[in-house]
Amino acid sequence: MPSSRRKTLTILDPVSLLGREVTERIARTLPEVRLRFFHTGEEPEHLVAEFAGEAALVPPLADADELDGSDAVLVTTQPSAASGEHLLDWLRVHPGVALLDCTQPGIADSETLCVAGRVPAERPARRWYHLADPALAAPLRLVAALAPFDPQAVHLTLICPVAALGREALDELASQGAARLSGQPLRGLDRLPAMLAFDLAPDGSGRATRLEAQLGELYPRLERRVHVIDAGVFHGYLATVQVRCSVNPTQERVRSFVRDSGGFRLARRNEIVTTTEVVERGSVIVCGDVQARHGWVGAWLLADGLAVGGTDAVLEFVGALSAW
Repeated sequence: MPSSRRKTLTILDPVSLLGREVTERIARTLPEVRLRFFHTGEEPEHLVAEFAGEAALVPPLADADELDGSDAVLVTTQPSAASGEHLLDWLRVHPGVALLDCTQPGIADSETLCVAGRVPAERPARRWYHLADPALAAPLRLVAALAPFDPQAVHLTLICPVAALGREALDELASQGAARLSGQPLRGLDRLPAMLAFDLAPDGSGRATRLEAQLGELYPRLERRVHVIDAGVFHGYLATVQVRCSVNPTQERVRSFVRDSGGFRLARRNEIVTTTEVVERGSVIVCGDVQARHGWVGAWLLADGLAVGGTDAVLEFVGALSAW
């Protein structure tokens, strides 16, 4: 039987872009989980934050041994290389502590098990989990909805916002936009891969290969092809998806299964939907232009990936703590 002891979750960098949203939701919806906070920034000062209406102190993580007493550690943003190595060294000495790494491409490479929110039924020897990239959140939901048709291959084109790169990337995009509108010279790049304001750029960082690897870990039998495009927008993901199935479904059956799977809203005929509208709705995935021909199912998906594949996925994962 699961232990009745109150579980302790240590959240690193709860004031990061993802960390703040996740911490607020956990504090409000999972009061049975005890929360502790540290930040991994270079500044040695304590930070003060507010979650669920209560003030919280966020001290710097000066020594990994300060994590003693944790049942799980949640990493919300990329720590420095040294901080990441100290954390992994500590976790190796404490194999009973679970890790959920929400960073991309991750701090532990192949040592983690890729998850899309749900805790695997079989517990691995080392409970180190890596949350799938938020760009995959909506496509993964669609592939799961099409499970009765036995998906064999998935081809994705993902148009990604800068939000996944953190708050500093959002500020940098705003500065780029202001500079372009005013005719001022553009500053050098810091967090962004290119001058993205009012622009698009095919990804050149190898992210598509990493996303294909994550898809392969989650669906080993699935043939996959991924293209990634970085967009000069703040929030919201657009994905075009083509799935080849061994069962040849009709368009109406596909629409029915997507509708019944939960979390989706089917776009109306000729409806124009924007990423901004979808982000304002939070966890709803809008699915449109559903087609089914010769075993291929096609659609476009709009979603707030950081909500669906970030906050919601973390909540689902942490909610299983009481059963560990």
